[in-house]
Amino acid sequence: MTLSRASRRLAAALTTLAAGAAMAQSSPYYLGVAQSLGHESNLYRVGDGQVLPAGFSKSDTVSGTSLVGGVDQTIGRQRIYGSANLRANRYANNKTLDNESYGLNLALDWATVGRLSGTLSAAADQNLAQFNNRAVGAGVETKKNVVRTNQVDAKVRLGVVTKYTLEASLGHRDRSYSAPEYDSAEYRQTSGSLGLRYRPSGALSLGVALRITEASYPKFNQTAPGVYESDRLKRQDIDFTATWLPSAVSQFNLRLSPTHTSYDRDTGSDFSGVTGSATWGWQPTGKLKLTTGLSRDTGQSSDAVNLGFFGTGVTDYSRTTSALSLKADYELSAKIALNAGLSYAHRALTNTLSQGSTALDARTGSDNTTVLSLGARWLPTRSLQVGCNASAENRSSSNPALSVGLSGNSVSCYGQFVLQ
Repeated sequence: MTLSRASRRLAAALTTLAAGAAMAQSSPYYLGVAQSLGHESNLYRVGDGQVLPAGFSKSDTVSGTSLVGGVDQTIGRQRIYGSANLRANRYANNKTLDNESYGLNLALDWATVGRLSGTLSAAADQNLAQFNNRAVGAGVETKKNVVRTNQVDAKVRLGVVTKYTLEASLGHRDRSYSAPEYDSAEYRQTSGSLGLRYRPSGALSLGVALRITEASYPKFNQTAPGVYESDRLKRQDIDFTATWLPSAVSQFNLRLSPTHTSYDRDTGSDFSGVTGSATWGWQPTGKLKLTTGLSRDTGQSSDAVNLGFFGTGVTDYSRTTSALSLKADYELSAKIALNAGLSYAHRALTNTLSQGSTALDARTGSDNTTVLSLGARWLPTRSLQVGCNASAENRSSSNPALSVGLSGNSVSCYGQFVLQ
């Protein structure tokens, strides 16, 4: 993993923990500061057989100084909640990567006196994109690349308190990069779904929905200086979902989706088949919680992106990604918590490579990624918390033109002080 990804994880964790601390207090607002320090052994994700150019350091130490804040306010039937973090990231050896990042999230849960309710949400973030060396012969990526993502979503539900609930959603997301080498990965995506959920008992909920997604890639292929061909993605899913609570300490969630994906230009990534995910949460004791996840999906839509294999802002070029994750959380005491995770992902890779003309060359391959993580957190007071995280990653690849084998590890610690 890159340290930039590790630092972003810390920022997200700090914001989440601060929100939890704020909700435990009477005040609906919180404001705090955080400081992290970590070390990354393979910052540029240099692959097997790749050589880092002179003047760059493969390992590095990075510090992050953050301002975090948030709100969670109920007004009648409505609830407004959100979080924000502003972060200055500084590298000890690779100072050209110094950057400022942010993450903003705001949502409104609304309800009428009848059976109509919903959620409106918006999010924006800016981060240093994870280095993504895909080919041995292409050289090691070293350029600073800032990724920006904006997203808005709306969900509406009718009949929440009945056995049947009608659900509709609409969302839009766009992503851009500062490095021109990633022009082809910039996109604008709109998705919508309409479905019905049936709850025959308090322990079982079943659902079916039609989901349609369209995305455009304005600069998919450069045919001449300043001249680009665009690409368009169309995806249709029928989502069959189920939530089952077999006991008070166990929950099972399932999604199975017949999926059809097609591209205008990148036809090598077309897909027809079954995607889905399954998660099982089990709390055998009051202190121990175990979570198991299994998923299979396509490209950027893959649930595996959220498992930590690919950093924020990285385009997953896989045709499909199949992933398994195991996570354990243990409360050693009221103030000390431990966690451990193990994840494995297999990607079926494809990439339609630009040749600087209208001719495109489709290549295929696969890679396997394993990530092990350990963490600890201590909350000596409601306002103060400290913690450390360590992780190790190993990746093997069948086609070095699409994905390089690599390994790396990182360790980081943080401290945070929050006022409610």
